[in-house]
Amino acid sequence: MATDQVHVSFERVADDHLPMLHAWLSEPHVRQWWGDPDKEVVLIRDGCATGEVDGFIFHVAGEPAGYIQSWTPSEYDEEPWAKDLPGDVPGVDIFIGPPEMTGKGVASLALRAFAQTLFAAGAPRIVIDPDAGNRRAVRAYAKAGFVPFGEWIDASGRTLLMELTRTEFERNT
Repeated sequence: MATDQVHVSFERVADDHLPMLHAWLSEPHVRQWWGDPDKEVVLIRDGCATGEVDGFIFHVAGEPAGYIQSWTPSEYDEEPWAKDLPGDVPGVDIFIGPPEMTGKGVASLALRAFAQTLFAAGAPRIVIDPDAGNRRAVRAYAKAGFVPFGEWIDASGRTLLMELTRTEFERNT
């Protein structure tokens, strides 16, 4: 898929998206990094309902392609790496749903489009925290302009901390 001129759109998560989200979360390439689909779909639904996350289904060229959310890392005690981040720095999480859409530049494309909306809303910087072993995600995030700024190691493994600043984003737009 040539992604240069492909349109990306975002649709807020609604209850009628939950079966599709569950199916995507059940795909091996998503489940490996996101965990139990039953638990994750509840976390997404509840997080969107409470405003804890701002979740969207993203569409590429009109087709549902994945899930993306923003959240405020500094508000979560369970993310010790985020305690020093300012409250205006959003975190982002993303996955590509259909397996046939992986490895085609879709995540980078969606991240750039989503970053544009977050920067337009005033974010000075955006962070993302992939598992350091998720090489596919790390490459996609780097392609979208994110650069490493640290890592966090705990009992669950090694998390790579990556950021995209508004200045860097604007320089490469």
